[in-house]
Amino acid sequence: MNRRKKKLEAWKFAVGETQDCLAAAKTVTVPHTWNVEEGLYEYAGSGWYAYQLTIPTVSEGNRYWLEFGAVYHDAWVYVNGILAGEHLHSGYTTFTIEITDHIKAGDNQIVVHADNSFSEEMLPCKRSFDWANDGGMIRSVYLYQTGTGRIATVRAVCEPILTQTGRRQHGGSAVWGLDLMLDIRSSAPSSEQSDWKVKWRLYSAGNTEPAAGGEASAGAGENQIERQILDNITYWHFDAPVLYMLELELCCGDVVQDTCKMRLGFRKIAVCAERLFLNGESVRLCGTEWMPGSDPRYGMAEPTEQLHKMLGILKRTNCVYTRFHWQQSEEVYEWCDENGMLVQEEIPFWGPDPEAAGETQWEIFHQQIQEMIRAGQNHPCLISWGVGNELAAQHPDTVRYIKRAVGCTKKLDPSRLVNYVSNSYFGEPQKDGAQFGDIMMLNEYTGTWIPDYEASEVLERVCRENPHKPVLISEFGLCEPAFSGGDARREHVFAEKMEVYRQFPAIVGTIYFCLNDYRTQIGEEGEGAGKRRVHGSTDLEGQPKGSYQRVREECAPCSVDMEQDACLIRCRNDMPCYAMQEYRVQLEGAGKTQDRVIGMLVPGDTLRLEMPGLI
Repeated sequence: MNRRKKKLEAWKFAVGETQDCLAAAKTVTVPHTWNVEEGLYEYAGSGWYAYQLTIPTVSEGNRYWLEFGAVYHDAWVYVNGILAGEHLHSGYTTFTIEITDHIKAGDNQIVVHADNSFSEEMLPCKRSFDWANDGGMIRSVYLYQTGTGRIATVRAVCEPILTQTGRRQHGGSAVWGLDLMLDIRSSAPSSEQSDWKVKWRLYSAGNTEPAAGGEASAGAGENQIERQILDNITYWHFDAPVLYMLELELCCGDVVQDTCKMRLGFRKIAVCAERLFLNGESVRLCGTEWMPGSDPRYGMAEPTEQLHKMLGILKRTNCVYTRFHWQQSEEVYEWCDENGMLVQEEIPFWGPDPEAAGETQWEIFHQQIQEMIRAGQNHPCLISWGVGNELAAQHPDTVRYIKRAVGCTKKLDPSRLVNYVSNSYFGEPQKDGAQFGDIMMLNEYTGTWIPDYEASEVLERVCRENPHKPVLISEFGLCEPAFSGGDARREHVFAEKMEVYRQFPAIVGTIYFCLNDYRTQIGEEGEGAGKRRVHGSTDLEGQPKGSYQRVREECAPCSVDMEQDACLIRCRNDMPCYAMQEYRVQLEGAGKTQDRVIGMLVPGDTLRLEMPGLI
């Protein structure tokens, strides 16, 4: 049975405390949030959605599932008046509910109750977060059907075997394997282990013949496909995002019960001493953070074309690394896989409320981190997980939470880095929770939000007191109107801070905050759906300001200068810092255009391209 997903788009919607409000419902298209609608901009409470699902026949042995991209932030799902499942405390993670036992042939009513009330039993907690509180079915909903068995989760092991030291390795051998969770009903035709098997095929880009494949006996619960070595693998890199396609079949005897497909990439991220390595190469990276959900037309319910538009604007800043304060959709990470964008995805535990992280926060974290990892663990773009941002990270209880959360996450996913993002390190860095991540991630706002400190002095102390620990500047920038000077000052702050950061070898990267002005429930400007913070190099809709070009220039991996009838391309050796290979240069002048391809430039190299007749 092929897992064909049907998108459920047209729903009836109304707000109210009870389902009775649906009597006055209107039709909306999901993804949907009510907080961009007139009269509901500040509404925090219950919303109700209804969908009439017609199933011509219900066959014995088939199972039916609803897959929700995200419902913010609590959700209860009813099928024909019966509660089929719920998803609580986690408004940005995907979840699936089986509806097999609640449906009938013919018309069925699906009702979803969503609630975005500010809550202590939620991460983010109460109002302690700096983005929009957009309630509703904010991502797509799908119906799909399987046989008696379902492939519930897949974890692919795609680990390059690196044989070179200190330089990027483009390909070679890799460790390969699969860890599967199979959901097989006890009423299946046969519970004999030998009757169930998993078949797999791995395809390289553009090939119809598999690069590798096999099958193995399977059973309900956890299954592991034996590890093996694959040769002639091309590794994934932000400059060469090569993806493979994995096809899986779950069979009982000769009958296919479920199938799934996913794209994968082979890459290795690691830290050693004070350096960050990608596929064996020591790199220093420049990034920019984008705050999704900011266009007032869509809010958090952005359609695919809007997501891709903003990601393209992000990529054109010469950014190769970003972070998200909350979990994003599968569509976002698929784009990042395809286009070479490294990502840190974070638990949305944001701000100093509560001051001391307790058991409630731990339990919600534990739920969310498992859901995050299950959803994202096969995306090569995702290189690190974040366990919190700007908490009261010198409080002993919060420090304990950070240590515990980092350890738990590394146990769940030992293949990625795990970090905590701090804004409290500048006082006593040796007491701060940031030190317990793989990288010390610092939100660096000296001169603005932190007025009494100098960046160079603070960073010198951080590096001195944490020797052999890589540091990453996870935020820096200028927020209006809290700080005057407008976009001209934003541009100046960006360039000035980059010069400081480049002086510290332990700083392995920067993430500028932020790409765009963004919608937020604590915004200082605007009203209604346009309530915002002015913090970006573009406006809410992605229109560039003057500082956007300066970000592009500073984050480029090379500089370009003209000298007589030649073009000099210098590969940066400070920040960013990584080898350039197969870059294309377009030279224009005197009514002519020439295309050149750069074979390889390592940091510090200069390439002279003769341009006779073009200058």
